[in-house]
Amino acid sequence: MYPKGHHGNAVLSKFPIVHFRNHDVSVSGPEKRGLLHCVLRLPDRTVDVHVICAHLGLAETHRQQQLELLCHIVRDEVPADAPLIVAGDFNDWRGRAHEVLAKGALLREVFVQANGRAAKTFPARFPVLQLDRIYVRNAGVHAPVVLPRKPWSHLSDHAPLVADIDL
Repeated sequence: MYPKGHHGNAVLSKFPIVHFRNHDVSVSGPEKRGLLHCVLRLPDRTVDVHVICAHLGLAETHRQQQLELLCHIVRDEVPADAPLIVAGDFNDWRGRAHEVLAKGALLREVFVQANGRAAKTFPARFPVLQLDRIYVRNAGVHAPVVLPRKPWSHLSDHAPLVADIDL
């Protein structure tokens, strides 16, 4: 909560969220950051789907610590055979998260896999920076796209990412 409003992470699902935990990964100073870990129960599935919504810091040193915390959470809380989706604002314009998450959590970024590079998402009206990501493990991905035009460009300063994910 902030005096001038609220912001945070959210996971919207048509499937039941059977468990959730908000991890505070704030490093220092007034900048609050979090990882929202949700477990989804899909019909006719024996393994639950894990989803983590991320919003990492602006400072490189903070992001590196937060990426290590994310890897730790994945290793401790997500079964090795469970489908995992990690998405959100990584503020990673230098592209350093890919290697950390590939080695530390076996995650692959869907736009890098499909197009050879992360998607440009910021600013929404004329995206030039690659800040937002979708990473997966134990899941297939098809047709990742950026939605930079209206109405999306007027709803947020970041363009949303969309992908079909096969579980």
